[in-house]
Amino acid sequence: MMIPSSTTTRTVTVDAIPLRSVQLTVAGSEKLSPLGVSFTATSWPNSAAVGIWRHKQSHLWQYCRDVELGQANDWTGRVVDDRYHILSYSTRGRGWDEYHARELDTNDRVLIKILSTSISEDVEFLRRLASDIATANFIVHPHVQRVFDWGRSGEVVYLVTETFQGVSLQLLLDQGHPLTAAQATKLGFEIASGLNAVHQSSLCHGDISPSNLLIGANGSSKLAGFFLADAFNAAEAGRLSVVGTGLLEPSVRFAAPETLSGTSGPESDVYSLVASLVASISDQTGESETPWRNLSHGERDQDLRIPAEFERAKEILGEGGRFEPKARCDAISLTEGLIEATKGFTKPANIAIPTSLLVGFDGDPVASSADRSNEFLRPKWRPVRKLAATVAVVFALLSAGTAWAVSSVQPQGLPAHLVQQYTGRTVGEVRAIADSLSWVLDEDQVRTDDLPTGIVLAQRPAPGRRLAEGEMLVVEVASGPRLRMTPMVLGLSTAAAVARLETKGFEVDLVQPLYDEKIAAGEVIKVLIGGESALGGGLREPGTRAVLVVSGGPVPRTVPVLVGLDFSNAERVLNELQLRVARPVGLEPSETVDEGTVLSQDLTPGLLVDRESQVSLTISSGPDLQEVPDMRGLTVFDAERRLDEVGLQVGEIRGDGLKVQGTEPAAGTFLRPGTSILLWAPLQE
Repeated sequence: MMIPSSTTTRTVTVDAIPLRSVQLTVAGSEKLSPLGVSFTATSWPNSAAVGIWRHKQSHLWQYCRDVELGQANDWTGRVVDDRYHILSYSTRGRGWDEYHARELDTNDRVLIKILSTSISEDVEFLRRLASDIATANFIVHPHVQRVFDWGRSGEVVYLVTETFQGVSLQLLLDQGHPLTAAQATKLGFEIASGLNAVHQSSLCHGDISPSNLLIGANGSSKLAGFFLADAFNAAEAGRLSVVGTGLLEPSVRFAAPETLSGTSGPESDVYSLVASLVASISDQTGESETPWRNLSHGERDQDLRIPAEFERAKEILGEGGRFEPKARCDAISLTEGLIEATKGFTKPANIAIPTSLLVGFDGDPVASSADRSNEFLRPKWRPVRKLAATVAVVFALLSAGTAWAVSSVQPQGLPAHLVQQYTGRTVGEVRAIADSLSWVLDEDQVRTDDLPTGIVLAQRPAPGRRLAEGEMLVVEVASGPRLRMTPMVLGLSTAAAVARLETKGFEVDLVQPLYDEKIAAGEVIKVLIGGESALGGGLREPGTRAVLVVSGGPVPRTVPVLVGLDFSNAERVLNELQLRVARPVGLEPSETVDEGTVLSQDLTPGLLVDRESQVSLTISSGPDLQEVPDMRGLTVFDAERRLDEVGLQVGEIRGDGLKVQGTEPAAGTFLRPGTSILLWAPLQE
C-alpha cells in the first residue's frame, strides 16, 4: 500500500508521559523508519522521556502508521462496555494497545488492553484466549500480574489487568540502569516463584523477556502478559500471519532454542527468564548471551553462558539455561536455588527507578491495584461479568458483529419497517415477525442464568430504527444456563474436591477407591466426565455428573504365618511385605522350642493390614537355665539348701568334710532345672 506524503501532528502518550507535538512525517521524508515513518519530539516534559522515546519508538511507528491509514482508534476519553473509562494511552504491545483506565463501578484504576481488530476476529485466537484467561483469573500470586476482566466492545476484544506502580526491566536497561547481580538474583527468585504458579495452573508464558518483567518503586516485581502469548501463537499457527495483523514479533532474543523451531513448554519459560536475568546486569541487552546471539554466531548447541558476577547463583542459572530442554531445572527448583544463592550476597539495595517514570494519570502517581492492602492474602474479588462468560458467548458476539456489519449495507428501494422491542419475547415470536416483514433474522445463542431458554436477551438495531426488507435483525437468544468451568481437583482430599465441584454446580459420584502405592488414601486420582478424564478448565453444563476416582492408599498387606520361623527369617518376610517388627521384641523361655524361634505373633495370619503396620513377636529364649551358685565355704547342709532354691540338686558328695570347697560343674555355669551338682567337701586338717 502506498502511503501518501503528508505531515500530521498528534499528541501521543507513552508510559503515561505525553509527548506533545509529536510530528509524523510519511513517505518522502529524508529520515524514514522501517514503516516509512519518522518522528521528532518538539516538547519533552522531562529528561526521562528521552529514554522512553527510544524504548517505545518502534511501537510508535506502528501506532502512527495505523493512525495515518485509519486503522487505529484513539480510545482516550471513551467508555468501554459502560464500565471502563479510558484515561490515557500507556504503551503498545504485541497486537494490542494498552491504556490507563478507571472502573466506573468501583473507581479503581486498571490497565486495559485493546486488541487489534484483525486479531479480535480470529476464531482460534478467541478459543485459546477464553480458555487461558479463565484459568489465569484464578492465579493470585504477589509476583504475577492479576487478570480481572475481558470482553468485547464493538469490533475489538479487550482485557483488564491490575495496574502496577513501576516500569519494565527493558525500560530501565534502555535508560542505562543495569541491575547488580544481587538485584538480578532477587528479581529472579521472585519472578520464578510467580512463573511456578503459572505452570502449576497448566499455563505457559511463552514470551518472557525484560519487557514483561515489571519492577515496582517499592522493590516489588511482577510477571506480566502470560495470558496472551499462547493465544497469539495459536492464531499465528492458524489462518493468521504476522503481516497485516498488527501483531508484533515476540522477543526472539530471549527465546529458548527449541522455540525457534516451533516447540515450547514450561522449560522454555525457565530458559527465557534466565536469559533475561543475564541481560539485566548489562546495559546492552542486544549483546547479551541469548539464543539469538548464539545462533547468529553459529553456536546452535551451546548452553547459555552465565556471567561470573552471579557467583553462587551461577550454578542454578546454568541449569535453567541448558540448551537441551530436558536438562533444565523447573521453575520451583530455580526459585529455591536462587533463594539459596542470596545467602552469598549482601542484601541488595532496591532497584532505583526515576520518579519521573512513575507518572500515571494526569501527572499523578499511579495508584496501583496491586498495592491494595494484603491483596495476596485477602484478594479483593471484583465483579467480573465478561470473564464468567463462555467461549460460546465470545463467538456469538463475534458473529453478531460480523452480521451487523453486513446489515449496514442497505438495499436500495425496498420498503422499510419500524423495529419494535423484541427483548423478553420468545425467539419463535420474533421469527414470525421477521418472516412477515421479510427481514433476515440472525440468532446468536447466548448462555445465561437469568432467563429461560428461547427468550431474546438483546437486539440490534434498537427499537425505533427502521429496517428495509432484506436487511438483518440480530437477536441474542438465551440458550440455557451459562457453562461452569471444571475446577482443578487432582490431589485434593475427597471432601475438598466434592465441595469445589458442587460449588461449581456439578453432581458428584464416587467410585470404589483405587489402591495406589504412592498416593495417600483419600486423594483424588482422576475426574471422569462422560467417561473421559477431565483435568480442569473445561466448560460444562450445570448439573454435569463428575465421577471422582479416589486413592485407597497402598494395597493392604496380608499378615503371614511367622510362628516357627527363626527371628531373622521372620523379619525378612515382613520387610518384603513392607510390614515391620514391633520393638522391643518379647522373649520367653521354652523347654521345647529352640532359642531364637518365633513362639507367637499378635496379628492373626491372613488378616489384611495397612502398609508399614507393625507385628509384635515373641521369641523363644530356649529352656529356663539356672546358674550354679558359688557355694565355697558353705556347709554341705547349707549348699544343698541353696541348690534347691535355684532349682538344682545335690548329686554326689565327695569327701568327709563339713564345708564345700568347690562344685562340678563350676560356679557360674547355666544348667537346666533339676540338674545334679557334685559337691567337693574334703576333710580339713
